[in-house]
Amino acid sequence: MKALLNYLMSELGSELYNVTVEDARIGLVYTGVLLSSGHAGVAYTPVNELSKCSALSCGGNIAGKSALKLVKMVLSSNFVEVAVGVATANALSQIVFEENPEKYVFSNTDVLDLIKAEDKVAMVGYFAPLVPKVIQKARELYVLEKRKIEDNRVKVVSQSEISEVLSLSNVVLISGSTLVNKTINEVLKHVTNAREIVLLGPTASMTPQPFFEKGVTAAMGIRITDPAKMLKIVSEAGGTRQLLILCAKKTAFMKGST
Repeated sequence: MKALLNYLMSELGSELYNVTVEDARIGLVYTGVLLSSGHAGVAYTPVNELSKCSALSCGGNIAGKSALKLVKMVLSSNFVEVAVGVATANALSQIVFEENPEKYVFSNTDVLDLIKAEDKVAMVGYFAPLVPKVIQKARELYVLEKRKIEDNRVKVVSQSEISEVLSLSNVVLISGSTLVNKTINEVLKHVTNAREIVLLGPTASMTPQPFFEKGVTAAMGIRITDPAKMLKIVSEAGGTRQLLILCAKKTAFMKGST
């Protein structure tokens, strides 16, 4: 995450010092941030951390703070603060994309386009709507998820099997939530032979270069098109489906095209 922070600071330069946070919401599914520039971003909320009395040291005092101060929360050891930091990074990234359209070229590639019939797919994080579609395309699907999953269509990987499954998979789909709970590097360490490594979901909506340098081949997130609706959805515990229907569009970056 330090590489992401440094990259954003380099891309935005002095402009970053003029951007403040206009609003922030920490919902039960996503955390949302709206910047003074009008750009917005979301990130997975580590809901299990919200019960802690010190869940967010600056709670109630976020609006008006500099975006630079909040994006630095990606380095925090407090996962709720990390979520705010990642949401801010996603919002700031939208400024970078708009100001450098020739450098950041969005792709029309869908995640399913990357999967072949003979592939063994590992899904890090349970993407329920995607599961049946992957099963139809791939030879095998394995799911790595800490929560208990009641889905007999998939093979849930035990802790002892993680390294072997990731090392043998052709395609690895990694939830952006790994950026918030700081497991992304541990996951990538075990991915040694994959043809495609995809960082996926609304939380993975930031500048992709730092992750491409770590081996990721595609970053597929979202762009918030209606920040006001996003804040309402986040506040009412809405999820990815509501975001995509009402206030966001899918985005994709492929390594080599940016």
